[in-house]
Amino acid sequence: MTVRELDDVVLPGGRRLALCEVGDPSGRIAFYFHGTGSSRLETGLYASTAAAAGVRLLGWDRPGAGGSPAQPGRKLVDVVGDTRAVAEHLGVNAVRVAGISGGGSHVLALAAAGAPLVRGAVAVNPGPPAEDDLLAALPGRISRFMRLARDHPMAFTVVSQVMQYRGQGKVAELLESMRMRGQHPMDVEVLHRPDVEPDFRAAALEGGRQPRAYTNEALMIWNQPWGFRLDEFPVPVDVFTGDGDLFRPFAERLERAGATLHVFPGGHVSGFVPEVMQQVMALL
Repeated sequence: MTVRELDDVVLPGGRRLALCEVGDPSGRIAFYFHGTGSSRLETGLYASTAAAAGVRLLGWDRPGAGGSPAQPGRKLVDVVGDTRAVAEHLGVNAVRVAGISGGGSHVLALAAAGAPLVRGAVAVNPGPPAEDDLLAALPGRISRFMRLARDHPMAFTVVSQVMQYRGQGKVAELLESMRMRGQHPMDVEVLHRPDVEPDFRAAALEGGRQPRAYTNEALMIWNQPWGFRLDEFPVPVDVFTGDGDLFRPFAERLERAGATLHVFPGGHVSGFVPEVMQQVMALL
């Protein structure tokens, strides 16, 4: 494992966030937000590129994932308070942030509502809110899944259990195989790369420690309003999207709101290749 585990951050009320870091220990500090269903260990995928870029990259398990206890009633915008607490713990008063998928959704919350602490944001294939105009622009299979979360959360809970990887026994491996068959071909290739697969699998296994970790965060993103605007941002925002990612129409809409759009080959997790990760680290 390439991450360095740090002491938990203790939040008001006694909640804890499990924290780790990679990269240059004396470099400029930036924060990384893992995908929904993953964990802080996903930060390990950026270990070499962060070190080469002179970045000390810190990531933590969001409440309900990995080693961070769940927070009932949590809202997406609560990430702002958590991020401020981590920054205070580290003695940081300005930071840039990056994240992928559901982590990218959290990065957008920080870009919209995290000033003055957050000075810039990089979102890789960010997940969109389940709003009618956005659902109409997305491919049918992902818009139906999001609409199920918004309108029928109990049914979504049953369906979404296949998305949480626990890595235990033949049933888990079968479910993982089923999930992989729905991936973009380049995603499958990327996830089997020797420089990606071990850290990605470890992050997913850690992210699945708590029951319903994936489901609870997906419902938080798709079953409630986000509580902030996405038509303009007070800080620079860069959005990376795979040319075959199902969320690409959302990324293009963010460009119209002022974000800088970067398109790369592949699908939802194809950003875990050195070329894209180097660009992300350079922006931090």
